[in-house]
Amino acid sequence: MKKIRINAKSIPLLEELNPKIDAGFKNIEIQLIHKYVSENEYIDTKEAIENKNIDISVVHTPLLHNPDFEIALDHLLISDVDDIFEDTCKYAEFVAKIEKHNIKVVIHDDFSKEEWSETNLLNEKVGSLVRNILIKYPHVYLVIENSCSTAQRGFKTIKDMEDVSYTVKVLNEFIDNRAMSLIDTCHMMMTWEAWKRISYEDLTNWDTAFRDASKYSSIGLIHLNNIHDNGIGQDHGIPFDYNNVSDMNKLKEIMDSYEKYASCEITIEVYEADYLSFPKNIVMTRKSLENLGYVLDLG
Repeated sequence: MKKIRINAKSIPLLEELNPKIDAGFKNIEIQLIHKYVSENEYIDTKEAIENKNIDISVVHTPLLHNPDFEIALDHLLISDVDDIFEDTCKYAEFVAKIEKHNIKVVIHDDFSKEEWSETNLLNEKVGSLVRNILIKYPHVYLVIENSCSTAQRGFKTIKDMEDVSYTVKVLNEFIDNRAMSLIDTCHMMMTWEAWKRISYEDLTNWDTAFRDASKYSSIGLIHLNNIHDNGIGQDHGIPFDYNNVSDMNKLKEIMDSYEKYASCEITIEVYEADYLSFPKNIVMTRKSLENLGYVLDLG
């Protein structure tokens, strides 16, 4: 069986990287948490790559606060957010030159195919904006992540992975096929659950989600995470527990569809009570994958 590359997620500081490394994870997705990458974050990144032998393949745009939101493509039209996105790309290019391979940058998609089409914002503004930034950073590629349809108040228009694949298709006309889709399993389940509570219609179908995500390009990344209820608050990004039959059945459905439609790396993106100690929820999900028989490359 082919090994699946598994990434742990960490901010770019050794205090959080070290517990992941000590737990056996050297493949890393970096999560930025400040608008701009600091000098210390650059120093610790270089130290971790050169002296602790980590391999960074993915950099996630910053989680911003006041108000809390993760950067989506439409946010690039807000003053200064394009500068924040470019700073992420600059950091990713820095990593790429040390690692000597391309780096994927994660950015969210909040809009449905219909909203992008009706506003024409991808063609008229966002596509050229992204192109002008990526021209400066030749080793940076994009993975477009499905947001959940629920916002802090109200709803976003995104509804399924076909929305993301449409976005990837249009973007690739501007950036020479440097974008791929990203399936966040927690976000997908949150969207299905929200719709079910409104309409009583259950749209849950992993085969359809993976097929739609790969409609116009290969799938570039999976964020593997779970929910038990609605995915909000402490139910967001929980692990798959190998002692929980429902969790294991759900994980098997996801991975069966992954095997049919994808061959990309997987980031275990789960909540930890303490990010500076042993990453028990990452390890729990890793063991769940191993219990299903998967051979994992941890770096």
